[in-house]
Amino acid sequence: MSERSYLVQKFARIPVGANHVIGYSVAGEESVVQIPELDVCFDIGRAPYFALTSNLLCLTHGHMDHLAGLAYYLSQRHFQGMRVATVLLPQALVNPVDQMLRCWRNIERQNTPYQLIGMTPDSVHQLRKDFLIRAVETHHGGTSLGFVLVSVREKLKQEFFGRPGQELAALRKQGVEIQYRVEVPLVAYLGDTAYGKVFDNPDVQNAEILLTECTFYEKDHKPRAKAGRHLHVDQLVELVLPNLKNQQIIITHVSRRTGVRKAKAILRKKIGEEKMKNILFLMDFEGSQDAGEIEEMGPPPSDTAE
Repeated sequence: MSERSYLVQKFARIPVGANHVIGYSVAGEESVVQIPELDVCFDIGRAPYFALTSNLLCLTHGHMDHLAGLAYYLSQRHFQGMRVATVLLPQALVNPVDQMLRCWRNIERQNTPYQLIGMTPDSVHQLRKDFLIRAVETHHGGTSLGFVLVSVREKLKQEFFGRPGQELAALRKQGVEIQYRVEVPLVAYLGDTAYGKVFDNPDVQNAEILLTECTFYEKDHKPRAKAGRHLHVDQLVELVLPNLKNQQIIITHVSRRTGVRKAKAILRKKIGEEKMKNILFLMDFEGSQDAGEIEEMGPPPSDTAE
């Protein structure tokens, strides 16, 4: 990457239905994805300014490119008078992350507030009566989770269709269950993961928007994918895509060893133009999505880790 291209770092802004997906994701460098309309950010990368506006942060695992900016995110929100952030993260990371944040409190001499909530596979964080976040187990080695944003809706049972409102109200007062609960997965974010049972999860398969990594594309990169517990494009094509029913699939975490343009061409060649219609690459700035800019300073990052 040239020095100039690193000075102006682009981030994606993709409209999908009533929501937007805003973010940046390059393997080994930085991953941060925000759904502003739902007030949620997945991973924090180096805490770009757009991520500060989300009150809830979901951290998938402990690698630096996914949580390096956590202390800055919390400190800046406190400095700007924003409300205390809630951070969902794997239960095994709660204590070490808390120790890290306490050290930053001492370094800054500022009692930055935060709330850490440990999550385990299938555990639920209920934000509102009509909105929850469910954790799903991913396969990145050690402790790693994905997160699904779920809309909870109440629908009238068919046997009560057509009855007047007064009658329905009276039945409700008598304790009759006239409604049933429906969960609609809106967004599933998997962070870093190898192929595994997470792709059999109904929430993942049916989410309106699925954000999944696919890091490697070259045939000789399969050993790298296996060693780093990442997804290779052959697994995506042969094992993952055939079972997905998502309205939109957004690919994250492409390695600079291949680059987005080449990765996109490889995937298109394998699955055809028709199946590419609902697949986007988060960092494809030559596609139809908008792009914003984040001002960054410093030398280009090395390409030694994924």
